[in-house]
Amino acid sequence: METDQLKLSTKWQGDFVFEATGQGGHTLRMDAHQGVGNDQGILPMQALLGSLAGCVGMDVVMILRAKMKDVRSIEIVTEGDKRRNPPKEFLAIMVTFIIEGDIDQEKAWHAIEVSGEKYCPVAHSLKAEVTYKLVLNGKEAGAK
Repeated sequence: METDQLKLSTKWQGDFVFEATGQGGHTLRMDAHQGVGNDQGILPMQALLGSLAGCVGMDVVMILRAKMKDVRSIEIVTEGDKRRNPPKEFLAIMVTFIIEGDIDQEKAWHAIEVSGEKYCPVAHSLKAEVTYKLVLNGKEAGAK
């Protein structure tokens, strides 16, 4: 299997604030919810929902590229139902496309379905294997 690697550096900014910087230099600021954090960024689970919306949205635009001149707007609302107890993962996610414009319903549905079933790597990564590695004071301290 051929693979590509993406890398993101996420640095602690104090309290519960973390800022992630991608390979292109763009940033994403995250914080814990009000009461724990100071509401200085989006929640990590919200970032995951946003990543899913962005991924599927980009696929839909790519698939409908020839018809995009007839689309006035696209809004993608992602809603996730989380387990109440740790690890509080998403049990279900609803992705709602709100499209305004002169576009055939069947073509819009086709683009959404093809993205979710075939193209969107975020959707396909939601159950990916995750491993952890620790580097403490400059020395690798193992991986699990």
